[in-house]
Amino acid sequence: MSSILIVGIGSIGRRHIENFSNHFKNIDIAELNNERIEQANKDFKINKSFNDYREALNSQCYDAIAITTPPHIHLDIAKEALKKNINLFIEKPLGISSEGWKDLSLEVANKKLIGFVAYCHRFIPYTKRLKDIIDSRLIGAPLHANIRWGSYLPDWHPYEDYRSFYMAKKEQGGGALLDESHGIDLLRYILGEPKKIAAMLGNISNLEITSDDAAFLTFKLEQGILAHINFDLVSRVPRISFEIVCSEGTVIWDRMEHEIRIFNVTENKWSIESFTKDDLMSMYPLQAKHFYDCIFNNEKPMIDIEDSIKTQKIIDACFKSNEDNNFKTI
Repeated sequence: MSSILIVGIGSIGRRHIENFSNHFKNIDIAELNNERIEQANKDFKINKSFNDYREALNSQCYDAIAITTPPHIHLDIAKEALKKNINLFIEKPLGISSEGWKDLSLEVANKKLIGFVAYCHRFIPYTKRLKDIIDSRLIGAPLHANIRWGSYLPDWHPYEDYRSFYMAKKEQGGGALLDESHGIDLLRYILGEPKKIAAMLGNISNLEITSDDAAFLTFKLEQGILAHINFDLVSRVPRISFEIVCSEGTVIWDRMEHEIRIFNVTENKWSIESFTKDDLMSMYPLQAKHFYDCIFNNEKPMIDIEDSIKTQKIIDACFKSNEDNNFKTI
């Protein structure tokens, strides 16, 4: 009987409980906060609950573990799970740095286990459409790109004090650069690997946080493509978009409007391909099914640990570029 242990049941952990319930027969949870455990048991069909994930790992054999805690303890939990030969589902980012992940990735491969990292935006149907547009050269070769990824941190979880949320705490892996690194993953997925990086990060607002609330990143990618990303946690109006200027037109992926806009110079006009919020939210059940199929149906992980180490190294380089005030080469 298939089983999964979900470690950390904040908002994203609860979402994963809901989606994994459609695939795994038994779901156990591990969480320090007893109120969260009590609520999860009311809302979902939970097999067993634990305050300590180590106790859970020692209690039985699991097919998989979902690590949905703050990033600073992802690696420690993953190491303990690997001792038990358990397949890994790891919330992004991998951690607060790339250190230690290469060895873990090699161990996952040697044990023939699955190591999946949840950069879920790859599963959005209009992300696939964007990749098809670029790969097919529908509007020519990509030249430069701009990603805008902004929101207001206190609006994320209105039911709790944002200052108590790990996103507000640098030491736990919070901040705009680490959490919104979906944008870096999408840049790599759609356009290729960055080779040169310059970054400026700051804590520039009146939010009471120790993590960065704004990050401005500039990249030179393979094949000479230039790209800029602006992450922030201070935008009162959320903006999440990816604009790519190509030799024969421009395409804009807009997550807030659920659409793709394409300007083709041949037609000399914009066309709009509309999607829905349901399309956006489908990324979570699609991701859950994909992970299950990787374990039980020999599907290849769309984003494995080795792939995500590349994103994590870019994050590392951005922090270093900001610290040293110069460009970094990957």
